[in-house]
Amino acid sequence: MSLLDARLQAVLDLIPAGSTLLDIGTDHCKLPAEALRSGKIASAFAADINQGPLDAAKRQLLSLGLAGRIPLFLSDGLKSIPLEVLEQVTTVAVAGMGGEVMEQILKNAPLEPDLWVLQPMSAIYELMDYMAAEGYTVLAARLAQDGDKFYRVFQVQKTAIPYEADYFEALREDPLYLPYLQKEEARLQIALKGLQSAKTPDAKRIEETEKLLESVRKSYENRSGNL
Repeated sequence: MSLLDARLQAVLDLIPAGSTLLDIGTDHCKLPAEALRSGKIASAFAADINQGPLDAAKRQLLSLGLAGRIPLFLSDGLKSIPLEVLEQVTTVAVAGMGGEVMEQILKNAPLEPDLWVLQPMSAIYELMDYMAAEGYTVLAARLAQDGDKFYRVFQVQKTAIPYEADYFEALREDPLYLPYLQKEEARLQIALKGLQSAKTPDAKRIEETEKLLESVRKSYENRSGNL
């Protein structure tokens, strides 16, 4: 039985076979443990900013018969990972964090891996704007659904060539694309009404939300028209 829910399975799906994986913010170490158990990856390392999750990871690995197979590090992002470890890593996964935290992890990485697999929980558009400006090309993207929640996962690579972010193009062929756009449209409509009815409306945020809503609607209409 898999250790992973739909969200983490989507992350695993975008990790190339044979990778040497570094899982940042590993919590219970479920992602690297399942990746190793399934034979998807060659080897793995894991890190967390807090000791508690690393202790939980140790217990998890022991229960799975993987004690000692996945070295664990106490680290804020990649900052405290030994350089000799980073030189072995081909794919870094960062899942379950806000986009603003992921942006800082990308900025502060002492060594650039071949690939990043990112699953932001918030500030997704801001993260995509940052990646586009810094030349992190989105090679592939996936959607995952758990109940009424949707999650986005990105496989990205640093090319250092800036481009204009397209928030939805990489997801066009995903089977969850249309229901995701419908949900996002409804979410943004509610957010816009709240901003407009505020005692002191924030004109900048209103404009940004209106642009996002228009982008969602165009993507939805284009996809629907091609069916």
